[in-house]
Amino acid sequence: MKYHFPLATLAGILTWLLVSGITLMLLLRLPAPQPLLPAGLLLLVYGISFILLTQEQHPLGLGGRYGRWLLPLPLLCAFALQWLLPTAIFDYLAILTIIWVCLLPHLMSQRLALLLTLGIVVLWFGLQAYLEQRSLWITAALYGSFHLFAVLMQAAIKAETEARAELTEKHRQLLAAQQLLQLASRAEERNRIARDLHDLLGHHLTALTIQLQIASYQCDGEAKLQVEKSLQLARLLLSDVREAVSAMRDSSELDLQQLFTPLLQHLPESLQVELDIAPKLKASSLSQAQHLQYLVQEAISNTLKHANASRLWIHAREAEQGIALEIKDNGQLKASWQPGNGLIGMRERVAECGGKLHLVVDAGGLALQIWLPQAGVANV
Repeated sequence: MKYHFPLATLAGILTWLLVSGITLMLLLRLPAPQPLLPAGLLLLVYGISFILLTQEQHPLGLGGRYGRWLLPLPLLCAFALQWLLPTAIFDYLAILTIIWVCLLPHLMSQRLALLLTLGIVVLWFGLQAYLEQRSLWITAALYGSFHLFAVLMQAAIKAETEARAELTEKHRQLLAAQQLLQLASRAEERNRIARDLHDLLGHHLTALTIQLQIASYQCDGEAKLQVEKSLQLARLLLSDVREAVSAMRDSSELDLQQLFTPLLQHLPESLQVELDIAPKLKASSLSQAQHLQYLVQEAISNTLKHANASRLWIHAREAEQGIALEIKDNGQLKASWQPGNGLIGMRERVAECGGKLHLVVDAGGLALQIWLPQAGVANV
């Protein structure tokens, strides 16, 4: 497991180290006996659990399967330290709860996070006032404002991160649509040229062939030999034109490698994508290309938003007179997972094409097995 420490996480770890170092140093200087070992263990458990909670790809991270179960542990450690140590000397331990409440905006709405933070502040300083047998209104107000400020800042950072991710996703979609339009435009131009060659040049060559054939019946001798040579050349030229028209129409189909590549640009570094497309695999129509591009685009979005995955595999090949597309990740689905609007929309689009879609949960990750027919794809 590779651990990742963004700036906010690093700031929390450094603050925890500073609080831990000061606490252990004061305990060593105070007259014995002091609960040095229990305090050290509680601080260690707090730090380890905080680091795990901030790891995006870890099952114990906030977005992981067990993150919600681990979340109360550092808070309990902080309250245990408050109960264990003399609050008059170690009143700064409330900093640990400030670090903890910074995690809340990543799990719940800003309003709920603020309400829970207020409850934590009241509980903390209520307990401290009971232990010290004195009023702590000013201290509670100061530390409480720090708590609320930390929650609001984390909520703002989360909102900015989500807005940036959404903008990046829209940019990927725009690049993909631009690529599709370019490919469709080139395909349409090839089809137009092929149609003109077939309708104009092919028609005239056919007429010429017929005229030469008639002429060969009306002459003899050396003239007949020359007419027959001309007839052979005309037939050869007509065959070449037909082959060129067929080749141009074949090349007008939309290459899946070129269709999918723009969707993989500007993805987070934490997600590695493996694109495996069978050689020369192409969509048979613009409508099918649009469907395939949408399906891959929606699958990538779902992986980024919900799967908490580090790897994504996209495989495409020909199968049963159609295209078989498999998309899977190594994410960790929650036990209560249910298909959302994105997957429902994918099912509807596949059904509209006359295709099939199967969902398979494999080792916690989600695999999409899609088949679309080469012919008879409905228009978007």
